Amino acid sequence: MKMIRKAKPSLFVSLGLTLAIASSAVSSQEVVYTIDSDFVQGSLNSLEYNALTESLILSETGSTFPVLWVANAGEDSVSKINTDTDCEEARYSTWFFTNFHGAYSGPAPSRTAVDIEGNVYVANRHFDNKPPSVMKILAEGGIDRNGNGVIDTSRDVNGDCSIDRNDPNEMPMPVDSNGNGIYDADEIVDERIAWVKQIGEDRGLGRSLCIAPDGNIWLGMYNASEYYRVDSDDGTVLNGPIGTPGHSPYGCLIDGDGILWSATLSSVMAVIDTNLVNTANDPFLGTKSIRTSGYGIALANDKVYFGRSGRDFNEYDPNAPEGAAPANDGNPLTGEFTLAPNFNTQYGISSDGDGNLIGGLSTVIKTRPDGTRAWSTPNPTSASVGVAVDSNQNVWVMGLNSNNVAKFDGATGNQLLIKPVGANPYTYSDSTGFAARNVTDRSGIWIVTRDSGSPGTEWDMVSWNNEPDGDIPPGSSIRVRYRASDVENHLELISYQDASNGNPGLGAVGRFMQMRVELRPNDDGDSPHFSDLALSTLAEFGACDVNEDGFVDRFDLNLITSASGPAAANDPLDIDSNGVINRLDARACVDSCTNARCAVTAPQ
Repeated sequence: MKMIRKAKPSLFVSLGLTLAIASSAVSSQEVVYTIDSDFVQGSLNSLEYNALTESLILSETGSTFPVLWVANAGEDSVSKINTDTDCEEARYSTWFFTNFHGAYSGPAPSRTAVDIEGNVYVANRHFDNKPPSVMKILAEGGIDRNGNGVIDTSRDVNGDCSIDRNDPNEMPMPVDSNGNGIYDADEIVDERIAWVKQIGEDRGLGRSLCIAPDGNIWLGMYNASEYYRVDSDDGTVLNGPIGTPGHSPYGCLIDGDGILWSATLSSVMAVIDTNLVNTANDPFLGTKSIRTSGYGIALANDKVYFGRSGRDFNEYDPNAPEGAAPANDGNPLTGEFTLAPNFNTQYGISSDGDGNLIGGLSTVIKTRPDGTRAWSTPNPTSASVGVAVDSNQNVWVMGLNSNNVAKFDGATGNQLLIKPVGANPYTYSDSTGFAARNVTDRSGIWIVTRDSGSPGTEWDMVSWNNEPDGDIPPGSSIRVRYRASDVENHLELISYQDASNGNPGLGAVGRFMQMRVELRPNDDGDSPHFSDLALSTLAEFGACDVNEDGFVDRFDLNLITSASGPAAANDPLDIDSNGVINRLDARACVDSCTNARCAVTAPQ
């Protein structure tokens, strides 16, 4: 099971997707990002700079996006809160407008799941006897359904850090235009909502929602005792129903090995191997008795934790000596349950980047992995069933009956904020994406935007790890993607494309070039080292081919470095146009080399 690695905290800059995408306005020759001062021109999340290797590596302390998604069960909406600014930036309707109806009637959204792109999926439970429904809300961009050239979406128009659900400019509301009682695709008015789908049978009661390593989502039906696997791109049901006899799904998380751990209100845990869909084997592996009743669920420290109403939480170790799974028998059901002490009454449970456990009801408590208490503080909201950790390791709890959320300092437990949200906030699932980013698919992200200064710039090549500091241990990975536009705030409307390392002919056109780099460790937790990122344009290629033989290679670099000294005006060897010819000019051409490591092209 791939879980959060524990280590000392490290510093990082939060990645905010559309909230904090950084720009680097530079001249067309400044193309190499290789040292700390280069990398901080972009936004780092769960990554840190290693000064010894002059490269980016995964932070030992896990993190996530600076966004909290709060499902407001009593008014059928979900709030988007920026956890850096504490502002409610948007609120999205998950069903047609209704008066407040409480947390246990009507559509009543409660479960959320955040993917590694920052998109959120929210499930309406539907106490109104309809099939459960799931909605996907995009982290950035949208679908211009009305063709007006802009994305019409919920936003804080007056800048008061809150959304007024009665103001259509701040919160567009769908209307059941055909009166069929179904939220149809053509009734979506907020263009950041990608899709909404009803799944399963009437009265299924969708009380469990989580994301698998393949990016698709799993929806659990409490009344029907079954799960559905749903395509994250369009909401199509891919598999299901997959029965969980003897178990009513009430919450789930999926680890990095694809094992789905399902919580319930009773004392029975269920386990599904998501890798077995579309095979001859039943993905449902079975159930195991919990020592006492379960409720919320968290993954950390190679263990599964279940919150409960009582003094302690349930701690399940699938690698316990009596079972030693998967090391000995490969069966995740042969582990051992224990009760962790010193936690006190709680329902929801979550983990932070160092594997500490946080839960709360009338009191919010942080417990270290060894069971000792880090801090305990009174909950200023009504009793909370939802607990979440943000990108700064601070703790949020949801005031179910007080219609607000509270924020606490993750290190001390000191109260930092009480903030009103929608009616009956019920979120206690992976509402910040912490589990997805640190357990299901552990990843670190760097985003940087380069301004060429010229509209219509033709970007020719991207390269990275051309220096000895770059390293990709077996099983780890580096993924580099790009998008370009002449208008910077239009970048979020464009899909990323995968880049190949060092191959010319990229074909991206636009003044602004945005790169997204994702690092993933191997099963042993070894991080890749991301070294030099270099960008080149067609114009830059021509400037670096100083011997005009149609290639950029070591011959050209040697010609530049051998001319070291003051440069005359418009000297073609002064690549960066700073009046001096030196190794920096040669280095600026490395990204334009025709072959890897600027090898000389063999005669044809």
